[in-house]
Amino acid sequence: MKILVLGGSGYIGSRLCAMLSSSGWATPINGSARRNVPGIENRRVDTRDKGSMFEALRGVDAVVNCVAGSADAIASGAAALTHAAIEADCQRIVHLSSMSVYGSQQGVLNETAALDPTMGWYAKAKCESEERFRAFASTGGSVVTFRPGCVWGPGSELWVGRVSRWLRAHRLGDLGEAGDGWSNLVHVDDVCAAIEAALRLPQPVGQVRTYNLAAPDSPRWNEYFTDLALATGATPVKRIHPRQLKVDAFVLGPILKAAEIGLSKLGRDVAFLPDPLSPGLVALFDRHLKLDSQAAERDLGLKWTGYDTTLRQAALWCLQRDGIPSTPPSRARPVARRASGTRTV
Repeated sequence: MKILVLGGSGYIGSRLCAMLSSSGWATPINGSARRNVPGIENRRVDTRDKGSMFEALRGVDAVVNCVAGSADAIASGAAALTHAAIEADCQRIVHLSSMSVYGSQQGVLNETAALDPTMGWYAKAKCESEERFRAFASTGGSVVTFRPGCVWGPGSELWVGRVSRWLRAHRLGDLGEAGDGWSNLVHVDDVCAAIEAALRLPQPVGQVRTYNLAAPDSPRWNEYFTDLALATGATPVKRIHPRQLKVDAFVLGPILKAAEIGLSKLGRDVAFLPDPLSPGLVALFDRHLKLDSQAAERDLGLKWTGYDTTLRQAALWCLQRDGIPSTPPSRARPVARRASGTRTV
């Protein structure tokens, strides 16, 4: 089975290509505009161009959409993919969406919850993409959509690398009530296992099957920050005052992001810049949304990687990358419960 992985050189896509390559039943093809994946076929593709997408789909049995980036890359990419898939008679699509489609809703949510595109450009683009794939399915296609939480594990710059840097710089720590939201963490291998199962199993024609993906033992953000700090030696864990968090996100964040964009356009190295902490992230840390992922367990037979196991793997990767001679603890140590942390979703 030939499977085109759009965004196959990214964090999730590259891991998926590796797992499919070793599966014995699938032949992954990386579809990317920039980077190649060693050991497999690579096809250069502009994911926003229908013609380029059509060429990339030649001879392909299914496509996995792992495209990330700007709003245009996400939404226009979905439009180009669905048009090209119809023309190329490629009827199977697996689409990687996001929990951001639930917007500001809180509580325990399953896949029947309403979509809310009002929480910024990312949520809007993801909602628009899902609508494109629903329209594709109505033409006789088969679509499986995944809505993962925060995808982490070894190699995760977003949820391990930069978080560890914020912890070492004492920009994150114990956030008090501002960090009592649910993390909805999910191991990258679990996301890839879900995608693989969706490709292996027969899927109904003319329908979209949708699955949340978050490990049921995912902690609250304060617990994760404390555990990662202990595991990587970023101690003592500082109590972050709400004023500091707001200044960092709402004042310094836009300045750092503008500097990052400006220097990148000039071809300058931006590695020396501190990672910007955005207002959206600060809101996420306080959001009491907990994904219900039981459908993925039931339909796809998904088994979750435990939080402690993933923490050890992620911390070891982080320490080795940064050249820090330390050994992560064998078990995560939970943060002390405060009255504010006892709120239920």
